[in-house]
Amino acid sequence: MTPAPSVARPSLLDRIAAAPWWLLCVGLAAAMALSVLLVGFRLPYWVHADQDLVLAYHGLLFGDGLPQEYFDHPGYGYFLVIDLWYRLLHAVGLLPVASLSALPPGGDVAATEAVWQSLVQAGRALSILLTAAFAVGYATLLRGLVGDRRVALLAGILLAFGVGLTAQGRQMRTDLLSAGFVVLGLLMVLRAVRPAEGKPCGGASLVQLALGGLLVGLAMLTKVQAVFLAMGLPVAAILFGRRAEPERAAGAAWGIAALAGLLAAVAAVPAFGLIQAGLAGWGRAVYPYTPVGSLSGGGYQAIVAGWVLVGILVHAAVHRVPTARAVAGAAAVLLGLAAGLLALDIRWNEQNAIAVANFVEHMFVFSSWRHGAELQGQGNVVGQGTLGLLLAGIGRTLAIRTIVLHPDNIPQTIIVEWFALAGAVVLWRRGERLAAVQALFLLLVAWGLESLFSLRGFQRAYAAYTDPLAILSAAWVLARMPGLLDRSKPRRWILGGVALVVVAAHAWPIIETRKLPNPVTHCEWIPIYMPKVAPFPFCR
Repeated sequence: MTPAPSVARPSLLDRIAAAPWWLLCVGLAAAMALSVLLVGFRLPYWVHADQDLVLAYHGLLFGDGLPQEYFDHPGYGYFLVIDLWYRLLHAVGLLPVASLSALPPGGDVAATEAVWQSLVQAGRALSILLTAAFAVGYATLLRGLVGDRRVALLAGILLAFGVGLTAQGRQMRTDLLSAGFVVLGLLMVLRAVRPAEGKPCGGASLVQLALGGLLVGLAMLTKVQAVFLAMGLPVAAILFGRRAEPERAAGAAWGIAALAGLLAAVAAVPAFGLIQAGLAGWGRAVYPYTPVGSLSGGGYQAIVAGWVLVGILVHAAVHRVPTARAVAGAAAVLLGLAAGLLALDIRWNEQNAIAVANFVEHMFVFSSWRHGAELQGQGNVVGQGTLGLLLAGIGRTLAIRTIVLHPDNIPQTIIVEWFALAGAVVLWRRGERLAAVQALFLLLVAWGLESLFSLRGFQRAYAAYTDPLAILSAAWVLARMPGLLDRSKPRRWILGGVALVVVAAHAWPIIETRKLPNPVTHCEWIPIYMPKVAPFPFCR
């Protein structure tokens, strides 16, 4: 008799990944929450005064119906969220105050410190929820994109414990909402332009495009730096797009395109009015703007809009998208983006519209503060000083990847980048050159963002924009090499790398709990950014 063929026993990773997806998501969120609760959640309220105290202060301002005072990012989207969060916790009895007028008198030191500790810890709890939602949403969208639950789960773990979300989950920052919105918007667009093999694009792809546009718009309202990643979406759609089966009913397709176009027009007209108001208020910005040569006042904004339109047209031509479908897709993107911008009207303040409409000038203000000697005498955003700093940022970013040339500020996700680079080389040599180019594109965008952020001083929290791209690049490679997860030895190396990232994620938070800063260093700027509160006890 012929012996029965042996069946390989599923690995632990296979068995875990086979669990219900909702259960895996709950487990990931719980692990993230436990990490923060054990390390960092109970730190004094003044440890991350910039931005914890400023953002908490604005939640209280909004609670009293008072106007926004902080416009650096401009932060508007986060202020809406923290206001609702404070109101909710106060309504159920978990937060003592939710408005500025309810703060205890400044002379009561014990009550003041207790209230601000509760406000900041409530903000940290919100950060836990937002980082968990970001990681779970990322892993879920990636699962549909790569078609491998194991890869999606590992990517979710890497993002959850990458340097970006590790920093964001322990403090209140506007970067978190902005990065989460624009990254999930990118994944929405990638899902929309990659229909299932052999199937036509359905209405779901239009919804995904609209949601992608909405998320990009909301990201801009929270922190205008999101525009850099948003500018990469048209190229990503071209590179990652896949041809769909032709539609059977052309008449119905044109009907959908007409409806989408009508809805887009209804939303775009008032949204365009808000942007026009922002452009017209250029000279009334709270921070004096430096012009972008002759492109200020709508010039470079028109170029950005044209960039998106050209991207849509090139995508349609390369992937042979029917005209009706291309029109409907463009309308869906416009509808979502316009709806996101219309959120400015929820708590209207001209300064927010000015910052969003003139995003280059707005970002340059804070770069010039950090690099005064190089930039403040330029008289123009585009100049020799800007170029020199940008080139230095590119050199720094590339040097960090070698470790030897720049041994400090090494992100723990660098091993993910090395894996993606090595995998792209293997894919190229195997003849899968498009997949290799796609993976390299994601890495280059991440490095480009890091170089641009160096103009403001790259912080750990900014990795919330770049980590997802590096992880997506590695996941894209790994999904095309499933044998690495099927064989025990490479699987052990991959899981070891993931474990290393998770362990390293706790190094800096633990160090931070041992080396608390002197809160007195914040006393100079607090009265400027928080003029309606009494001096904090550590500032008396």
